[in-house]
Amino acid sequence: MTSPDLPAESLTAAAAGTTAGPIAASTIDDRAAACARDPRVVVGAVTVDTCVGADLFFREPFGGNGRTCATCHRVERNLTIDPAFIATLPSTDPLFIAENDTALQLLEKPPQMHQFSLILENVDGLEDPTHKFVLRTVPHTLSLSTSVTRPPNGVNPPADRTGWSGDGAPGAGALRDFMNGAIRQHYTQQLRRKAGVDFVFATDTELDRIDQFMRRVGRSNELTLTSVAMSDAGASAGRATFLAVGCNGCHGNGGANVGGGNRNFNTGVESSRNPALAAFPVDGGFGTTPANPDGSFGDGTFNVPPLIESADTGPFFHTATSIVGASGHNTATATTIEEAIAFYDTAAFHNAPDGFLINLSATDIDNVGRFLRGLNAAFNAAIAIKRIDAELAIIPQFHNTQIAIQLQLIRLANVEVGDAIRVLSEVPGLDASSLSSFQQASTLLTNAQSVVSETSRTSALTAARQLLSQGAAAIGTNLTFNIGEGSVMF
Repeated sequence: MTSPDLPAESLTAAAAGTTAGPIAASTIDDRAAACARDPRVVVGAVTVDTCVGADLFFREPFGGNGRTCATCHRVERNLTIDPAFIATLPSTDPLFIAENDTALQLLEKPPQMHQFSLILENVDGLEDPTHKFVLRTVPHTLSLSTSVTRPPNGVNPPADRTGWSGDGAPGAGALRDFMNGAIRQHYTQQLRRKAGVDFVFATDTELDRIDQFMRRVGRSNELTLTSVAMSDAGASAGRATFLAVGCNGCHGNGGANVGGGNRNFNTGVESSRNPALAAFPVDGGFGTTPANPDGSFGDGTFNVPPLIESADTGPFFHTATSIVGASGHNTATATTIEEAIAFYDTAAFHNAPDGFLINLSATDIDNVGRFLRGLNAAFNAAIAIKRIDAELAIIPQFHNTQIAIQLQLIRLANVEVGDAIRVLSEVPGLDASSLSSFQQASTLLTNAQSVVSETSRTSALTAARQLLSQGAAAIGTNLTFNIGEGSVMF
């Protein structure tokens, strides 16, 4: 038996919401109780503990200035932020706390945040936070279970490789420790950063739950690129180039690992940052020693980001990176995947301590871009399907109740489809049949957010799911992604 149809105006109001999910609660037990009632938990799409971790990640300010993890890691922006997204935010958003709170006006560098999405980080110590700092972009937090593994015989601590330089977490340096470092850095009410007054640290249980959630967002598996076949001729050529010229030697199988873990390299990115940043401190990368002649601290290395997620998760480097002297796609700041690829055809990379000669023609750059765009679009489709499956499981049991969560699942599934559409359509003639399938799926998902009938919503979702599977399959073969349960949370 189904429940009465929900009035159309209720569906519209729920679809407009952005905070669907458990209400932020004061204790871990309160959160667990709220999560136990969450329809995603009830139908088995996610566990209580992962739900609790997500609630802490997205909503808990830890007694600070109003920021949460989601201030910079936006679920609707692939768990990162970029200048285009920042430009859409209201002036009251917690991201802009340095512009709205005089006590925190030196917490960030607002012009550089707006122009380049750079966040002020005191990675080398807090003893002089307004002078001893670096500016870094926000790395996405997708698929962390595949990208934080310390390489064999790697320095420990840090236990895991987190952040752009691999040493982003304090203490033991594990992923679970990252949260407390973020609280002290970004959540504080005063630059003095007095624990218990300006913020409160997460408890051990809270850290465990957040760690579990973060490890279950995105994919949990790696591809085998030697077995992958791309349907698009340019993407197929790009795959061959990727495997032949050395890309796979650091980004193994399109991920972040080689030789059993995530390694650090000095690839010359810091020497190629946008000239507009010349007045700001040099970023020394991994470690706080040595103290270098240029004023930086560290050994100059940064860790390897995964590439499967890369085409729609720019910024692509830890800083605003200029591309100069490449065969194509030269620019003041890399903002497309092709421009990021072109960096490896520049003297900055070739002459770096860990660089080497890669001869890429403009066509090679474009083809590798087509290859990575195809991988990314297939990944987008997999996340969208994960969210659709959760909603299809919820409808028979909850009908038109808990509608805000239901419609947000559909909306965020469609966000992923929109990303796939954008990634494929930004270059000519890439996977046209897949693009058509994704566009049709997006229309169905848009309709599913407004229909008042459960039956009609289920029908639209089922058809959209089929189109997404069809579109992903048309991109290539052996592109299967195991998507974690955390991907249905927001």
